[in-house]
Amino acid sequence: MAELIYFIWPISFLMSFFISLITIKLSINILSKTKTIDIPNKRSSHNMPTPKGAGLGIIATFFIVYYTFFPITDFLFMGSILILTVLSFINDNKQISIVLRLITQMTLTIIILNFWPPLKNIILLNSLIPLWLENIIIFLLIIWIINLFNFMDGIDGISGIQCIIIGVGVGASLYLSQEEYKLEHIVAGFITGASLAFLLWNWHPAKVFLGDAGSIPLGFINAILLLLLCKNGLWYVAIIINNYYFFDASITLLKRIKMKKKPWVAHKDHFYQKAIQNGYSHSKVCKIIALHGMLLICLSAFATIQSNLIIISFSVVISSISTIYLLYYLNKKPKIIMEII
Repeated sequence: MAELIYFIWPISFLMSFFISLITIKLSINILSKTKTIDIPNKRSSHNMPTPKGAGLGIIATFFIVYYTFFPITDFLFMGSILILTVLSFINDNKQISIVLRLITQMTLTIIILNFWPPLKNIILLNSLIPLWLENIIIFLLIIWIINLFNFMDGIDGISGIQCIIIGVGVGASLYLSQEEYKLEHIVAGFITGASLAFLLWNWHPAKVFLGDAGSIPLGFINAILLLLLCKNGLWYVAIIINNYYFFDASITLLKRIKMKKKPWVAHKDHFYQKAIQNGYSHSKVCKIIALHGMLLICLSAFATIQSNLIIISFSVVISSISTIYLLYYLNKKPKIIMEII
């Protein structure tokens, strides 16, 4: 079993890629029939009406892949994903109250943390802080990551690139750790394969968008994956591999709060959006993020191989500095980076 575990990521990757080629195509047909279309407005980064909701196909793929490896009775995790997908798809067609969406996310998060065996009664900080405070932090972290993925899904290709970075980075670190994390291998392989298939339709100019039906459940899946990594001692991989999304979304949120703007209202204040305004194309922004993602993958792998506090700390610090550097140039000096690409 110890040797077979290393084949799970590539199997999950290949299954997810080829199945997603079919399910995303089917979802596009559904979106056309239901007229689930993103109409451009002054805050949009696209100019043409485009179908949104390809996440329906991606999540359908996840159900197929997940239940290939796990019993059908494992319904808490998948049921939560299904509820988020359905609610988000409805929101793609008809605006649902932000309060209802948040209440649903919070309720499902509480259920997962209290009743789903892999995360039930999870403790990460070993009594460094009171347990009640740790539970609140974990709860808020999941809610933030769910919505972070939605906030960051603002230009062609960016969500697919970020998910591939996560899937490859986590998969490589799991392999190098030589531990038998079956669930984590499956999820990481799925994220990579499905996102690669999605990019075939979402690369600029995009033929379809992820929609809330994709970004919200994918954010939830990634949040659960990161918690599982932390639980298994790979907390630094969770931090490093998500560095760019964490920094861009968090800094932008704080800036909007400081300016007394509503964080949940659509806007064009993210660093990647500033880059577009400064003259980047969608594809060049994604290529820059992909290059930075390769660095993050290498840093997380390096930290996993060495597995000592000094190297881990070094990798986390370097990943953070490189991300801040990236944000600075996306916002202020895009031409310097564009010449390199």
